[in-house]
Amino acid sequence: MRRTLSTLLALALVMLAFVGCGSQTSGVDMAKATTLADLAGAKIAAQAGTFHADALAQIKDAKTSTYPEFSDLLTAVKSGAIDGYIAEEPTAFSVCLADDTLDFVALKNNDTGFTATASDVGIAVGLATGSELVAKINEVLATISDETRSALMEQMVAISAGKEVTSLALESEVPANPTGTLRVAMECAYEPYNWTETSAESVGAVPIHGEGKDGLYANGYDVQIAQYIANKLGMTLEVYSYEWDSLIPALQSGNVDAIIAGMSPTAEREEEIDFTNVYYESNLVVIYKK
Repeated sequence: MRRTLSTLLALALVMLAFVGCGSQTSGVDMAKATTLADLAGAKIAAQAGTFHADALAQIKDAKTSTYPEFSDLLTAVKSGAIDGYIAEEPTAFSVCLADDTLDFVALKNNDTGFTATASDVGIAVGLATGSELVAKINEVLATISDETRSALMEQMVAISAGKEVTSLALESEVPANPTGTLRVAMECAYEPYNWTETSAESVGAVPIHGEGKDGLYANGYDVQIAQYIANKLGMTLEVYSYEWDSLIPALQSGNVDAIIAGMSPTAEREEEIDFTNVYYESNLVVIYKK
């Protein structure tokens, strides 16, 4: 679901894409698209190194490209450099709620839309190979109902779009005498799953730890899942912000204890680390400018 690209090469590709594409879209009427076949001829992009990028191949006769960051995709679609980009439904809800000039093509997985497995579009907690935390965290995740997961995501979409939420669907008591610290890594740049704030005003925001992170806070669906897990395990939560390519190395090196970052438990990643059960699953969509 997420990416692997060197930063310098990725930035160069972004610049080339904007220069080469200009502001000329393909002319395909995205608002009328109801299946993948309706996207033929359109300029569709995805984040590099993710299942989204792999899914581009499923759109026959489309003019496809990749960008290094989700923020680059948003900029590209707003500028007209592309007709649309692949994302998950929660991301589409978030960006469209924040900007009414955007909309999305709702393509149901394995029906009118992309062929995808639960490992492709689900997200799970990443842990070091052989970690005893896998079983413990699975027990915690099993206590969260589907209704609560959905309600929490709706709240995170609202908060990420600047709407006020006063209490959360998923809450737990912070341990009075924690028995350890759960160090969790995420990008803090992938709304509504995780993002960065400059204050702790939004409900559920937690400090981001690490050098140069003073005064910054993380919030989002992943943050709330991480907080719930830490509380239930009797531990103190610490969130650390890493670039996507650095998440797995940070876990493998022991700098963090877990990755909770909208990460899919793909077969390729399972060769490097272990995963818990999936804690959220979503349809893929294509976000476009009206």
